[in-house]
Amino acid sequence: MTRYGWIEKGYRFVMDGRIFTSQDAIVELGVGKNMVESIRYWVELTGVIESGAPSEFGTKLLDEKTGWDPYLEDNNSYWLLHWKLNTNPEFVHSGMILYSHLRKPEFNKRDVEDAAIRLLDIHGKKRPADSILAKDIDCYLRMYAGTRASPRKQKDEQIGSPFQELSLIQSVNDSDLYSFNIGSKSNLAPEIIGYALWDYMNRQKKIAITINEALYREYSPGQLFMLDENSIVEAVEQLSNEPQWAESFGFSEAAGVALIHCNLVDGNDLLNHYYKKAVEV
Repeated sequence: MTRYGWIEKGYRFVMDGRIFTSQDAIVELGVGKNMVESIRYWVELTGVIESGAPSEFGTKLLDEKTGWDPYLEDNNSYWLLHWKLNTNPEFVHSGMILYSHLRKPEFNKRDVEDAAIRLLDIHGKKRPADSILAKDIDCYLRMYAGTRASPRKQKDEQIGSPFQELSLIQSVNDSDLYSFNIGSKSNLAPEIIGYALWDYMNRQKKIAITINEALYREYSPGQLFMLDENSIVEAVEQLSNEPQWAESFGFSEAAGVALIHCNLVDGNDLLNHYYKKAVEV
């Protein structure tokens, strides 16, 4: 489970020319051996580090002088990292199962396990040991929904994950169930939704998609952010009403089907705009 400060710490560790496999990594990062591996895992999965070096995205976000949000003080940065984490084509993990392959508003751990096994079988991948799969599922559920421990144990032992603040998943009282929080997200900016739409459409090599595709396809903004139709439509309308994005985002119709169109060349333009605006407020 990624913890507060780990992503920034891992980025700066690598930015200083250090490597996670070095003997002094434990001392330099100030954590135990297992946590060194955990920090490495999360900075790689979120795309902050690529091939042992800071990525272009990581530098744009976290550089201390020019970064959008060097200390991750803006919740929208975690929405952005959540998007990167769960759409990274280099990895398959339980987060991707939860948001793109589970397809149930309420679920338990066995449901997640079954969805993971189905996906692995479809792609002809070898199933991991039951214990490894169970640990991975537990990790992602704790990262997004916290633990089910008693209040006292939670207070004494739980170290929260910043991704819990997105309130995407919650445990259902007195049961083994979890549920997704589907609908509008008050702390999710339209620019972040717009970036996700651009990224999703760019991967698909499309400049227009149906609203249903934006909502329900694997690795779509609707699935990753657990949005409803009104939320997607409102975000696109807000962007299209801004002079800067009026020609980049909007709606059209083909054969009686409503489409979202995006002809933005570089999604980073949206993020540059959002973070500049956030600083000025």
